[in-house]
Amino acid sequence: MLKNHIKIAFRSLAKRKAFALINIVGLSLGLWCTLLIALWISDELDKDAFHIKGNQISQVMTNVGSDDGSVSTWDGTGYPVAEALMSQLPEIETAVRRTGPRGGLLKIGEKSIEAQLIGTDIGFFELFSYPLKVGEPKTCLKDLKSIVLSEEMAAIYFPDGAALGKTVNLMLSEISEPYLVTGIFKKIPRQSTLKFDAVVPVDNFLPMNNKSWGNTWVKTYVLHGEGADLDLLGKKLQHLPEEMGDDKWRTLSLQPLNDRYLYSKFENGQPIGGPIDDIILFAIIAIFTLLIACFNFINLTTALAVKRSKEVGVKKVLGAGRGSLLVQFFTESAVQVGISVVFAVLLAAVSMPMFNAITEKELIIDFSDGRIYGILVLISLATILFSGLYPAFSLSSVNGINALNEKLKGNKGENFLRKGLVVFQFFLCMLMITGTMVVYLQLQFIKDRNLGLDKENIVYMPMNHETYLKSKTFKAELANFSGIKELSSASSNFIDSWGTTSDPVWEGQSPDDGQQWFTILTTDFGLMEMLNIPIKEGRSFSPEYATDTLNYLVNEEAVKAMGMKDAIGKSLSFWGDEGGKIVGVVKNFHFTSLHNPIQPMIIRCRPAEPDLVYIKTMPGRTKEAIAHMEKVHAQFSSLPFAYHFLDETIGNGYKQEQKTQQLVGAFTALAIFISCIGLFGLVAFMANQRVKEIAVRKVLGASVFGLFNLLSKDFVKLVGIALLIAVPVAWYYMNEWIQGFAYHMAINWWLFALGGIMLLGVALITVSYETIRAVRTDPAKSLRTE
Repeated sequence: MLKNHIKIAFRSLAKRKAFALINIVGLSLGLWCTLLIALWISDELDKDAFHIKGNQISQVMTNVGSDDGSVSTWDGTGYPVAEALMSQLPEIETAVRRTGPRGGLLKIGEKSIEAQLIGTDIGFFELFSYPLKVGEPKTCLKDLKSIVLSEEMAAIYFPDGAALGKTVNLMLSEISEPYLVTGIFKKIPRQSTLKFDAVVPVDNFLPMNNKSWGNTWVKTYVLHGEGADLDLLGKKLQHLPEEMGDDKWRTLSLQPLNDRYLYSKFENGQPIGGPIDDIILFAIIAIFTLLIACFNFINLTTALAVKRSKEVGVKKVLGAGRGSLLVQFFTESAVQVGISVVFAVLLAAVSMPMFNAITEKELIIDFSDGRIYGILVLISLATILFSGLYPAFSLSSVNGINALNEKLKGNKGENFLRKGLVVFQFFLCMLMITGTMVVYLQLQFIKDRNLGLDKENIVYMPMNHETYLKSKTFKAELANFSGIKELSSASSNFIDSWGTTSDPVWEGQSPDDGQQWFTILTTDFGLMEMLNIPIKEGRSFSPEYATDTLNYLVNEEAVKAMGMKDAIGKSLSFWGDEGGKIVGVVKNFHFTSLHNPIQPMIIRCRPAEPDLVYIKTMPGRTKEAIAHMEKVHAQFSSLPFAYHFLDETIGNGYKQEQKTQQLVGAFTALAIFISCIGLFGLVAFMANQRVKEIAVRKVLGASVFGLFNLLSKDFVKLVGIALLIAVPVAWYYMNEWIQGFAYHMAINWWLFALGGIMLLGVALITVSYETIRAVRTDPAKSLRTE
């Protein structure tokens, strides 16, 4: 029986080729979009999911309160936190610290490579699933000068494979020291959010023996029992900084490792979002796009019910039951969905390189992975059920006698459903259009906003360990070129979030001032002048003043935070400095993403400390300047040369928004195209149903415009209704989205007007082709055919 149903399904498709093609194209595009997004979501959910003990691991977070009641959350903790947790909380089985990846120079003989290292505790390889190829997880980091290399790094230094027990020279600061290779770890899984080339004991990174509670330079992870009550455990460790470190401003909390990537944004100590927001957004887009494709199928299939009335009537008269008809029509839906799935997979395979380029992933359609079949089956079943359910019941419920007597003309319920689906399709399209426009305009707003600094013709290059050791002569040699206008250095690239400190003590500070947090920027002479950062009061740093390597500049926000009326000449000290004076106040400028408001900043002039060399090139001579930089770099270092443009770096700080814009724009265009395919098919069917009426009207003198208006006005009304519903919904969600930026554009009415005109224009163009073709048909031919 099923074989017969499949045969009938293919015959039915062949009989109505045009409508079958419209259905299959629409479904294929919708399934293609859904498949790509499903693979992307699956990859996002897989982040760090490979750790065997992942559901028993939590990261310790630091919450820092301020006078205004707000709470900032950091993933760094003080060095003593791990030991305190182990001693005070028996529920915690293990506590492991690690540092963020940091550059180090690995050298054996003539081979030198800049590697990314992390410092960690002995239990790192037991806690996390980074398996060792060689070595013992319990003892490989027991000795201070031991090192565990990656497979890739070991192959470079020890091509014979005999790395264990050998010595490598590692330079973490200014001194190169021998480290014993005690292990080799296997290739890090692609899904890992932590990437590193080598591991050493954490105390090799200990800054100035700083084991204070307040210096949050390590990340701390704990292993607790499976199913542990994290809320109760969190309450127990919350006030450890105050109880054991006399720090009343800091508290601790726990975040499960499995949530750490997805929920990376915090507000007042609580996780509020992160990559999970994009997952939800694109899941909604996938559902919307697939719904639009399914609505096309429902619309056309139910509209064709009139044409298939005799077929249903004959089958019912010959004894076919409703169940048999349901199976037949579901089989037809399944066949069309099956064909569409094949095309969707082919489209996904062809477009995957472009999709990976936009998302910066390495996705593949791996048919050896059972999950791909799960994704395809799930999407296919959902599509078959959703798109085939109503048409199957609708067609199978036709009265056989009425069908044979050609009394089946459709009913008000089905007409209302078709109109409702058209409205909903264009409602979704309008949401996506306005969303794309707002994302684009917000990114343009960011690009055009005056950041308070000049980023044009600025190139910066990071110094490695070899060039940093000779930074003074290295910078002098770089400056010795006519294509370089100015040269300085700094500790930041003006986009990444920096660490903050509450250590500064200033003249006139009151115990009632509470705790104030400041961002610290370390520079060489000339950076303010190079970036055209205006001095509001006082002066900038100058080599003419020998004491300026002890003095400070502050921004306007810092003056407010310190409560100063006249900051110039006031004393300021922190981090063990001898203490200096505030010699100038700079106007506020953006030194991190526009997602964040400008914070208080202290700028210190320490020429030997910054590791980023900033160069302003002469107009039109940037290529020459970069060639000179590469030549000088080769004289001082055997390591690879790297440079960056400041304006590109700042632009890349909004890469996530740019990716969102590109993907939402592409999927919006796809959704509109699918909607138009369905609308085209529906108009073609309606025109075909009214061929005789059109012919009679033309004979009686109706104009082409009048007939066009007759056939298109109903669809224009439906699009208009969709726009009226979509505008307030779009305004609400877009307004919520831009609130994520401290500085954002205003959402104006013309955005929605423009989006509506675009959507209405597309709908009219779609409707016009088929209606004009119908009204231009010779009426004599139409009447003779009828």
